[in-house]
Amino acid sequence: MNAHAKQRMQIPAIYISLSMLILFLVIFFIGNPSFFKRYNLLTIGTSASILLAVGLGQVFTILTGGIDLSVGGIMSLVSVIFMALLKDYGLLAFPIAVAVGVVAGFVNGYLNSQLKIPSFITTLGTGGIFVSVAYMISEKPLSAPTASFKMLDIVNGMSLGLKHIMFIAAAIFIIFYIIQRYTVTGRNILLMGSNEKMCWLSGVNVFWIRIIAFTLSGLGSGFAGILLASTLYSGYPTIGNVYILNSIATVVVGGTALTGGAGGVVNTLIGALIMSVLNNGMNVIGIDVYAQQSILGAMIIIAVAVSFDKKKVTVIK
Repeated sequence: MNAHAKQRMQIPAIYISLSMLILFLVIFFIGNPSFFKRYNLLTIGTSASILLAVGLGQVFTILTGGIDLSVGGIMSLVSVIFMALLKDYGLLAFPIAVAVGVVAGFVNGYLNSQLKIPSFITTLGTGGIFVSVAYMISEKPLSAPTASFKMLDIVNGMSLGLKHIMFIAAAIFIIFYIIQRYTVTGRNILLMGSNEKMCWLSGVNVFWIRIIAFTLSGLGSGFAGILLASTLYSGYPTIGNVYILNSIATVVVGGTALTGGAGGVVNTLIGALIMSVLNNGMNVIGIDVYAQQSILGAMIIIAVAVSFDKKKVTVIK
């Protein structure tokens, strides 16, 4: 069988992810018909919205062939700053907190491009720094002032039977979709992930493309930090820790290749839904919490194995 025939036979990763999502929905409904009750669906939607925001940022770094391990630290720092500013600055706390995420992402990208060291080392270090700064601001959790609860209805309120957080997540998705699909930068990020050397030879400034990718990751983490802090009515220095792994899982489970150059924001949307449905569904049907971690880990390994482009990696370390 020639290479062209094999390529035609390959099933796009996004179709595999969609099939996985449908399969989980069916399994959990059979396991417990209450799974499709309105309250539970809103819970899934809330969880998916936060995962989508951080995943939409993470996917741009992964598309370049890198990875961002500082997303949890950025979310934690943003949550603390957001809560600290909410009382005195009101609605201005929202754009200021987002700006913090953008600046943190820019720092990641600049250090990675300038120092020319692996992105996972760079962001592992900066992630620790961001958490440390969050601790310096407040060692204890910061709760939202009672007077600010109405402002947080921007995230937690309801309209048309849906939570506002879902509309916000949809708006964030549209922004990132436009960036990837309709801008030169978005196309260059994909090109860079496919073949960085060819991208450079084509005249693309890979130095700045990498910085932009990490800045977008910081933007997504900033949005996610605000959404998470708003739903919990508090911010603290470790609030984002779980989202380091979950953001990567959201991206790869959606079908984006960890080697870069394939996938994108639509895949990440599907990945966020899969992760939220899986986490919620396993609780609904009563799967043991320790078994849940095993199932999640196995699914991540399978997702990476399916989407991983082995032609780009000659040596497995």
